[in-house]
Amino acid sequence: MKKVTVQVVIHIAAWSCFLLFPLVFYPRPRDRESTIFGEHYFTTLFFINFGIIVAFYYLNTYVFIPKLLDTKKFVAYTTLILALLIFYGFVPRIYHGLFGSLQPVLPNSGGVGGIGGAIRQPRPRNPPLLSPWNFAIFMLVFVLSTGIKVINQWLRSEQRAKEIANEKLQAELSFLKAQINPHFLFNTLNNIYALASAQSEQTAAAVMKLSSIMRYVLTEARNDLVPLEKEILFTTHYIELQKMRLTDKTSIDFTINGDPLGHQITPLLLLPFVENAFKYGISTRECSPIHILLDIKEDSLYFSISNHKHFNSTLRMADNTGIGISNTRRRLDLLYPGRYDLIINEKQNEFTVHLNIPV
Repeated sequence: MKKVTVQVVIHIAAWSCFLLFPLVFYPRPRDRESTIFGEHYFTTLFFINFGIIVAFYYLNTYVFIPKLLDTKKFVAYTTLILALLIFYGFVPRIYHGLFGSLQPVLPNSGGVGGIGGAIRQPRPRNPPLLSPWNFAIFMLVFVLSTGIKVINQWLRSEQRAKEIANEKLQAELSFLKAQINPHFLFNTLNNIYALASAQSEQTAAAVMKLSSIMRYVLTEARNDLVPLEKEILFTTHYIELQKMRLTDKTSIDFTINGDPLGHQITPLLLLPFVENAFKYGISTRECSPIHILLDIKEDSLYFSISNHKHFNSTLRMADNTGIGISNTRRRLDLLYPGRYDLIINEKQNEFTVHLNIPV
């Protein structure tokens, strides 16, 4: 309702300005007598012109354009506008033909006709067959009404396209995020199953760690952004959970530089890279170092992780569901278009990831 009221006020103000300006500068014949009849004649003509042009504006905006132009009936629309243009150009001539000869008889005490005689006022000069003034006004209002309507329709169309694109983006992000959860849970349960099969004393602690991790996944990870410190805590719990099944062949260096407080990050964004390192970068027979670095700046986060590649890594890659890193790359494209740097280096014996994102 408020928007409609504002529009009404704007229209009234615009038409008031449109009315006052030409009312002052409306052309009148220079040789006519300044009489009550002359002022009434030309003022009445002006208001008739004004009423017709206002009616045309709203008819063009709400009837002609929606019914003809929007439905691609270009010939009918053009023909109608030309007909109205010609008619509006004829209005002064039509008005003069109907009312120009109606001249009042004023009493006169002397002069021609004697005492008590009458004198007729000079008749207004014939206007041109087609008024250039009316042509100009009509074209101005036509351009304004059509332009405003077309621009408004284009803006609404653009807004709708953005809304559809945003809805599609959110749906895709939700789908990608939903893929991560079962993928992560599947891998973690496999690790706990291995502990349970070996009757490890760490099984109960691992289940508690998993409970804490899943609580984060089910609550915080549903949000678009989470506090960076919570994402770091989640990553730490995941690393600790992985450590429970590792041998002394694997060493983990997890370094955090900077203060995470006050920063936010997309949830579960770093997990696929960490998960990938533990899935393909550890061995029970060979040295398996994993280096993880988080460098927190004022407006950016640098993340790097590196791990060795072992002989059976290529074989185990075949078990990958294709979700992990490709999923994360797509999420980065959607969430940080043109604002992130992701470099993945894969050498014969080493796999390294470098990621820089705004936070």
